[in-house]
Amino acid sequence: MNESGGRVEAVAAADLDKSRLQAASERYGSLLKHYADYKEMIRTERPDIVIITLPHYLHAEAAYFAALEGCHVLLEKPMALNPEECRRIMEQARLSGVTILVGHTQRYLAHNLHARRLIREGGLGQLFMVHDVRHADYFAESRPDWFLRKSLSGGGVAFNLGSHSVDKLVWLVDSPVASVTANMTYHGNRGDVEGSVMAYLRLQNGVTATVVQSGYKGASANYTELLFTNGSLWLETGQALYKSNGGVYELLDTPSDSEPFILQLEDLLSTIETGASLSCTVEEAAHIVEVLEGIYRSHRSGQEERIGNTAARTPISGAEAFATIPPARLSIHGAWSEARDGGELAVLHYHWLPDQHGPKARASVSYTEDELQICLRAYERDPLVRYRSQNDPVYTDSCLEFFLQPSPDTDDRFLNLELNAAGTILAGFGKDRHDRVYLAPDEVPPLHIRAETNLRDPITGEWYWSVSMRLPMSWLTSLVPSFRPASGTRMRGNFYKCGDETAQPHYGSWSRVRSDTPDFHRSEDFGWLILG
Repeated sequence: MNESGGRVEAVAAADLDKSRLQAASERYGSLLKHYADYKEMIRTERPDIVIITLPHYLHAEAAYFAALEGCHVLLEKPMALNPEECRRIMEQARLSGVTILVGHTQRYLAHNLHARRLIREGGLGQLFMVHDVRHADYFAESRPDWFLRKSLSGGGVAFNLGSHSVDKLVWLVDSPVASVTANMTYHGNRGDVEGSVMAYLRLQNGVTATVVQSGYKGASANYTELLFTNGSLWLETGQALYKSNGGVYELLDTPSDSEPFILQLEDLLSTIETGASLSCTVEEAAHIVEVLEGIYRSHRSGQEERIGNTAARTPISGAEAFATIPPARLSIHGAWSEARDGGELAVLHYHWLPDQHGPKARASVSYTEDELQICLRAYERDPLVRYRSQNDPVYTDSCLEFFLQPSPDTDDRFLNLELNAAGTILAGFGKDRHDRVYLAPDEVPPLHIRAETNLRDPITGEWYWSVSMRLPMSWLTSLVPSFRPASGTRMRGNFYKCGDETAQPHYGSWSRVRSDTPDFHRSEDFGWLILG
C-alpha cells in the first residue's frame, strides 16, 4: 500500500455489501480477497492487523474476537458502547499481547497538533478554559438509520460527534475529566437519539471546558476556542488555526501533513515494530467512553456527575441522599398546577443490570399543613401498562415508586406506593419486604391520583408520563402516631423507577441501594427528606 510506504499490505476485506468489497478491490488491488463473515476472514487469513469500521454496537464483539485471535487492531471510535465493553476489550488485548489503537483522528489533524505544541510552549500563559462547538444536520436522510437508534449507536450527537470533542479536549489540555454536568434535547425527526447536548466539564488539572453541539438544521459550525491568561487560540477543525496575543485573531501558518487516517496507521505500526507509545492508548479511549456515559448520566440525574472508578455512581453532593421538601407555592394545588413546584429528586443509580442507561425519572415533592404533594415523571415514550386494580403487581409494568418513612427516629415502618402509567396503585405498609401488609382500598383515603401519558417536554422534546398524588398528613399521622408534620421534620424515603417485565427491565433509585439483588424495601438505604 502506497499510503503506508509499503509497510503493510491489504489482503482481505469483509462486508455484507458486495459493492463496497468491489470498491475496496479497485483501490487496493484485484487480489484482495472478499468475505461476508469477518470471523471467517480472520481465521482463514490470519492477518497481523485488523481494521474495524463496523457500527458502534459491533465494536466490542469484533475487537475482542480479533484480539483473541492474536491480531493487532485499529478500531474506529468510539471504542465501545460502555465502559464495561471497553474493559473486556482491554483485558483480552493484554492476555493476547496485542496492540489496539482507537481511531480518535482529532489527534492527527495538523492544526490540532500545532495548537497542542503552542499550549505546551507556554507562550500564551496558563490555559484555563476551552469552548468547543459543533453544529451539523445530524438527522439528514443520508445518515444510516443505525446511527439514530440508541441501542445500536450508543447515542446521538453526544456519543458520536461528542466523542471527537471530548477526546480533543482531553488531548489538548492533557488531563482526564473529573466531572461533567450536561443537558440534552430530543427534537429529531428520526430515531430515538438526542439531537443536541450542552456539557460542562471539569478536568482533573483544573481547566474547565464546554461542549456545545446541535444536530438540527441551521448554520454549520466546527471550532474550538482556547483561552489563556495571555491570549487565546481559535481552532477551526481541519481548516485553520488563529492566535491572539490580546488583539484580533491572526491566521497562523500551519505546515500540512499526511492524512489523519494514514498517520494513525503509521502510529500503530511504529508501536508494533518498536514498542513506542501510542498517541491514543486504550486507557485514554476507554476514558472518553466513561465521560460520554457521564454526560448521559448527568442529563438523567440533573446533577454534576463524577467520572472514573472513584465515582461509583455517587453524586457530587455526597454519599447519602438528602433533599429539602419546600412548602407548596400554589396552596394545596401546587403539585397539580406545576409538576416542578417542589423539591426535585432524580433517579441517580441504576442497579443489577450491565446497561446503566435506564430511563430518566424525576420526582417533585412539596407540602402544605394538610398534605404531602408528589408528582412522579418517567421519560418513556410508550410505557407498559397492563394492571388496573389496586395492589396488582404494577412493578412489572413501567412503574414509579415512592417509599416514605415518616418518623424514622421512633418508628421503622414505612409506606410504599407503587404506580404504573394508568395510575394503578399498590400500597403497602410495614418494616420491610417480608414484614408488611398491603392496604385494602378502604384503608387508603382519596389520594387524588392523576395519571397522564404521551406528554412531551416543550424544551427538551422528551416524551414522558407522569402520576401525581396528594397524601393527607392526617393519614400519615394515623399510620405513624409519632409523626409531626412541621418545618424541620426529618423523614426518610426513596424514589424508584422500575419495570420488571418491560422490553428493557430496569431498576433505578434516587438513594443508592446496597444490595446484590433487586430489593427496594431496604430502609437503611433510604435518603433524608426534610420538611423546609
